[in-house]
Amino acid sequence: MKVYLYIFILLSQVLTACNSKPETYMQVSQQPVLFPDYTGIIIPCNVAPMNFQLQDSLATACFVLIEGYDCYSFSSSSTSMKFPAKEWKAMLNAEKGNTLRVSIHAKRKHENVVYERFTWTVASEPIDRYLSYRLIEPAYEVWNRIQICERDIESFDERILGDNNITENACMNCHTANRGEVQTTFMHVRGARGGTIYADANGMRKINTKTAQTTGPAVYGELSSDGRYGIFTTAEIIPSLHSLRGKRLEVYDKYSDLILIDFERGTVSDNPAVSGESYQETFPCFSADNQTIYFCRAKYLSQPDSTMQMHYDLYSVAFNPETGVLGDSVHKVFDAAAQGKSVSFPKCSPDGKYLLFAVSDYGTFPIWHPETDLWMLNLCDNTLNKLPLTNSYFSDSYHSWSSNSRWFVFASKRSDGLYGRPYFAYVDDKGNASKAFVLPQKDPECYRKSLKSYNIPEVYKYKEKYDAHKMEKIYFEKETEQFIYE
Repeated sequence: MKVYLYIFILLSQVLTACNSKPETYMQVSQQPVLFPDYTGIIIPCNVAPMNFQLQDSLATACFVLIEGYDCYSFSSSSTSMKFPAKEWKAMLNAEKGNTLRVSIHAKRKHENVVYERFTWTVASEPIDRYLSYRLIEPAYEVWNRIQICERDIESFDERILGDNNITENACMNCHTANRGEVQTTFMHVRGARGGTIYADANGMRKINTKTAQTTGPAVYGELSSDGRYGIFTTAEIIPSLHSLRGKRLEVYDKYSDLILIDFERGTVSDNPAVSGESYQETFPCFSADNQTIYFCRAKYLSQPDSTMQMHYDLYSVAFNPETGVLGDSVHKVFDAAAQGKSVSFPKCSPDGKYLLFAVSDYGTFPIWHPETDLWMLNLCDNTLNKLPLTNSYFSDSYHSWSSNSRWFVFASKRSDGLYGRPYFAYVDDKGNASKAFVLPQKDPECYRKSLKSYNIPEVYKYKEKYDAHKMEKIYFEKETEQFIYE
């Protein structure tokens, strides 16, 4: 009798501590359907509240019970759950490294139900606080409605870094950070008054990276960790509408080479190993120690007739950060063509352990290829991980590492095959990547209401130094620096 009394008292205390609802709930043998899907995931200890919509047409209200080291309860008078920011932050701080058990109770008109529990694991490692992305309608012909935005991942605060409505409709793209302790970033602004916007501790510069000796300005690229160097593609990029059923858009490079930019000396250089007419090189990135540059390479074929025969392999070339000189020979790192595949967007983890890249059936622009997945190469033992928990049926690409190498963000079209959204995945100490989850929004219905893609998501530690108004002033008033070929 004493044992039963003890259990009754203990259960009463737990229910009281969790502020459990007094109503009776009937257990159902299924997990809740949430939008967005936030079930069974690993989340950063510093992420904004993961608000969701309970997909239950019979429900009129919901109640969430979260059990970890402590118990937490949240209620909503509708099926839209919006967690209070203060309580959410306190919960994550208290539960770092722990796995939480989440129960969702739905209040219906004639009955109340509780779904099967799912888990949230709160990672001890935070994600970099800021995320940038290009908001753009998912069609190449719309140039006058582009914004580069910066979102605080720890809250729902968002601000505009660039708006081409106030810069003569100039295209804007590729906002990228060096992930160094002293943050340096670049962003391309096209148009008559445009240039590559380079921002560091000394302020902002507007640079013309095209020289008489190079075929074009800088396009895709990355900065060295100290911010001094940039390795870029220079290319003529052609969009083309598909006539094939089930395919929308193809983008191909008429030509492409690599160029190295020294922002300290104001120079642009190249090397026959990564330029010329025999091959097309693109999507370069630095290794963690800046001594290797990884890039994609394919034999030159006339396009667009041969676009579906273009298969890019993963290559590397040595780089000396002391002299700023590229090596004279290249090394094949991964033979994608042998598997009937094509590689794009390689990104090295800041700890130097992994190389994450997108893999599609052909070509160099995979965001409209539904088969595109992310693969990860272990640079220590050359093992390949195809990330089965992270990838989806639709395109997964355009990725970026957090500076602690435990998180990456990528653009995925998994929700509808059309709109790209920023998704996050956790990488554990064995190199396994988790199920991905979409960036939380204050309104959980946000992605259903928005008609914009979140293009080229990029995570970084420090708030950007400018906003759209400063960008407008630089576009119209700042003189463009002309770099020289060396």
